[in-house]
Amino acid sequence: MTADGTATTADGTATRKPATPRAVARERTMARIVELGNAQLAECGAGELSVREIARGLGMVSSAVYRYVCSRDELLTLLIVDAYADLADAVDGALAEVDTGSEKGIGAGPRARFHALATAMVRWALAHPERWTLLYGTPVSGYDAPAESTNTDGTRVMARMLMIAADADADAGADAGAADVGASGAGTPADKHRTLYVDPEVRALLGVHFAEFGVQADAEVGVRAVTAWSSLVGVISAHVFRQLGADAAAVGEQLLASQVELLADLITGR
Repeated sequence: MTADGTATTADGTATRKPATPRAVARERTMARIVELGNAQLAECGAGELSVREIARGLGMVSSAVYRYVCSRDELLTLLIVDAYADLADAVDGALAEVDTGSEKGIGAGPRARFHALATAMVRWALAHPERWTLLYGTPVSGYDAPAESTNTDGTRVMARMLMIAADADADAGADAGAADVGASGAGTPADKHRTLYVDPEVRALLGVHFAEFGVQADAEVGVRAVTAWSSLVGVISAHVFRQLGADAAAVGEQLLASQVELLADLITGR
């Protein structure tokens, strides 16, 4: 039996010891805390979150709730992790759906996958503007999200973006190789992207993240992926926060579709 409650059977299969009633009760309480916290978030925003209100919603005295969540900052962290995980699950679901629906069951191409990722992010943000604001809006004063708690779910969508960009680059290389061995005089097609200079320190940083996510790609691919990612977050935020004005809001869906097309070019070329 390991410290996390798992054991190994004679055939090497890992099993988990059934949760105790106390552990199940705690898990349910934590889920209810997140539910109540999200309700508070929607009603009054991150700056007004209150552990005391959580206790009231649970029917507990304030001192009792601190056994589950010790402070407003800890509550914020729980809600951030929950939001990142929910967003990433929505993206993964959309990617699985587009792959399943692709021809011959070989998986969708990079551009279709980028569209699926972007569309899932847009839909999630518009359905949960208060949670999007918590992740990508104005930082909460005095709060720094602990990386050890938020990075795992917080980087899942970025990892998918890097994988899509790497696949697009591999496809472009394969197309160029096929042209090289084509008819005599056909020549090599122009690169889909102009060559970028990437600072050595940036290359080193991207290399670390590529290794973390299990992605093999050139640093230029990473720069395009990060640019597409940050631009997509900005584009979505501009619509969620109504920064483009009432006229743009009236054609928001059509405008978003055009913007996503432009960002897809950063990943897959034209």
